[in-house]
Amino acid sequence: MIEMVSQGLATMEVTLKHSGSLFMYAGNRGGAYAKNSFGNIYTAVGVFVLGRLFREAWGREAPKMQAEFNDCLEKNRISISMELVTAVLGDHGQRPKDDYAVITAVTELGHGKPQFYSTPKLIEFCRKWRLPTNHVWLFSTRKSATSFFAAYDALCEEGTATSVCKVLGEIADISVRGSKDHVIVQGEILEGLVARIVSRESSVQMEVLRNFQQPSLDGGDSDLGLSLREIYAANRSDEKQQIKALLENAGSSLCSDHCDWFGNSGLDAQSRNADRSVVTHFLQAHPMDYATKKLQEMIRLMKKRNLPAAFKCYWNYQKIDSLSNDNLYYKMVIHVHKDSAFRRYQQEMR
Repeated sequence: MIEMVSQGLATMEVTLKHSGSLFMYAGNRGGAYAKNSFGNIYTAVGVFVLGRLFREAWGREAPKMQAEFNDCLEKNRISISMELVTAVLGDHGQRPKDDYAVITAVTELGHGKPQFYSTPKLIEFCRKWRLPTNHVWLFSTRKSATSFFAAYDALCEEGTATSVCKVLGEIADISVRGSKDHVIVQGEILEGLVARIVSRESSVQMEVLRNFQQPSLDGGDSDLGLSLREIYAANRSDEKQQIKALLENAGSSLCSDHCDWFGNSGLDAQSRNADRSVVTHFLQAHPMDYATKKLQEMIRLMKKRNLPAAFKCYWNYQKIDSLSNDNLYYKMVIHVHKDSAFRRYQQEMR
C-alpha cells in the first residue's frame, strides 16, 4: 500500500469498523437482506432502524422522504449496504449505547454494468437523504501512509475510539468526519479499522466534500415512537410478534409490504422455497440484459469449480399476483460457506 501511494498510483483510505451486522436494503419492493437471507428478525430490525433514522433526520417530513427514497432505489435499481449496530442482535465486544446504522456501500445496477459508488459519491448520496456516514481519512503521500501503519502498530492493542480518531486526524492528509460519532453511539471500544486502496481522484473529491456542512437533522423534537429495545422487551417471548411490531413501527411509507416475513395469499413464509430446478432453468435461459449474463457466468464458474456455496431460490411473494407460466419471479440467495471461495473465485477471474 505504501509503495502504491508513494508512486502516485493510488490513495489509501481508512475508515472505522463499527461493530454490527451487514444489512442490505433495496427499497420496499426490492427487499431487505441480512444473514444470507431475507424475511428474518435481522431484516426486520434493519428496516425499523432505517425508518427511525429517517424520522430523526426529517421529522414530520419523514414519511414523504421515505417514499421518495424507496422510489429512487427501485427506479435506479440501487442497493445500500450498512453496518447495523444494535443491542438486540448480539453484542460484538461492547453493547452499543444507541441502535443505529452507518452506510458502508451503495451499488447501482441501473440498466447496464453495476456501479459501486466511490466514497465521495457515497457521502454525497447519504447527505442528500441525510443518512449516516462513516469517518474517513485519506493518506496520499509516503509520509502520511507510513505514519498510519506506525500509528496502527502503536495503538492496535490498547487504542480506543477517542485516541485512534485523534491520531488519525493529525496524520491524515484529508479527514472527513462521519455523521455518527463512534464514542457517542457505540462507545470507546473500537473493533478495528478498514484500510483500502482507492483512486487518486478521491482526494480531490473529498476535499470538496470536507468544506460542506453536515445536513441538519429536523427530528430532534419529534416523537420518534417506541425504541428498538422497548419493542424487543415488550415482545420478548414471540419472535413473530417482534417482527410484526418492528415493521408496523417502521411505517408504511418505508415498508408497506410484509410478505417477505409473513407470506402472501394463503402461503406462509415457510412454503416460499422454489424447486431446485429453477437454478438449472435460469442457467439455460437466454439473458435479457448484461447483469443477468454476468450472474449466469458467475454461477456457472462457481458450480464448475465446486466452490463451497449454495444457490437457493425462493418465490418472490411481492410479485405473486403477477405470476403466470411464462412470467415467474424468484429471489436467489447465494450462500458462500467458506471464505476461501472468494479467494478461489478471484484467482479464476484473473
